[in-house]
Amino acid sequence: MTDTKNIPSKDEQVVPKIPEKMSDYNIEIVRDFDGVVDPFYLSQKDPNYEYRFLRDEHKNLSIKTTNILFQKGGWQICGKEHLMRLGLKEKELSPDGLMRRGDCILAFMPKKLYQEKQEFKVKEANAPMKAVKRLVEKGDHMAGAGIHETMRGIQTKKELGM
Repeated sequence: MTDTKNIPSKDEQVVPKIPEKMSDYNIEIVRDFDGVVDPFYLSQKDPNYEYRFLRDEHKNLSIKTTNILFQKGGWQICGKEHLMRLGLKEKELSPDGLMRRGDCILAFMPKKLYQEKQEFKVKEANAPMKAVKRLVEKGDHMAGAGIHETMRGIQTKKELGM
């Protein structure tokens, strides 16, 4: 027969007591009750730079850290000194002095270069639509020449009788 005096009831919670000061445990805890804490969030970014976490894989880093800006390059890995200026503590860094989150590593780029890079991407992405808009305005009948005759060409409203 077991002794039931020491077994807590369903309504009682067993919570281990935590000493007031734990000198061995030095992690600053974030209580993420709703599970939406972003592990990649940086609270004190330098306003002169853009930041990004890069996948820490040799081939990827060799592409992203080249000096060829418009071919995915231009990023520089954040060194220990830069990270300390951002307010990160040395204990938050990996042993090699870098900021790692999972299999990613923090990199930065001057804001002016980043904006130039983004403008180029937008221009490149919009280029095909500019050609389509130009063809629509002209009513080019040769656009789509390899499709069925009932579907061929882009016609103006006037040619469609509208």
